[in-house]
Amino acid sequence: MIIDSEPSGMLMVRYKFYFNQRHADPEDPWILDYLETHGLEPRRVLEEEHEGVPYKLYHFGQCYLARHLGPLSDLYKKGIEHSALANHMLDLLDRCEDEAVQQAWDALDEMTSFQMMLALAATLYDQARFDVGGDPQQLGVAIEPEVVVQAFLRNVSA
Repeated sequence: MIIDSEPSGMLMVRYKFYFNQRHADPEDPWILDYLETHGLEPRRVLEEEHEGVPYKLYHFGQCYLARHLGPLSDLYKKGIEHSALANHMLDLLDRCEDEAVQQAWDALDEMTSFQMMLALAATLYDQARFDVGGDPQQLGVAIEPEVVVQAFLRNVSA
């Protein structure tokens, strides 16, 4: 999901939530569930395409979302952490020298391996640590490589 904000009339802000219709981000179901659970309905729902990717766009006003911005931000942050963890695990497994891991890894196509990493990220999230460090544009991820390898091998053999 992409969150955008833009000025609206009378010193207000309009929030726009973009949901990728091809590949949902980890936070999408959590955000949609939160909106539904709290009875929050967008002012407008639009279908837009950016760079060939279809999006469903929800418009919300600042006052309407005001007390929900904290929890929604937390869900969004957790989704970013899940994606960063999945990418970190992809890198770990891609560089792993264990023969069994490489054999299983090489048998997977790119989309299958990424989907598997998103699922494993959900499972291993509590064992990972995240740190912005010196670069606010780069989220650092720390998790024991052996934990990732064992979870991957269990998943592949299942």
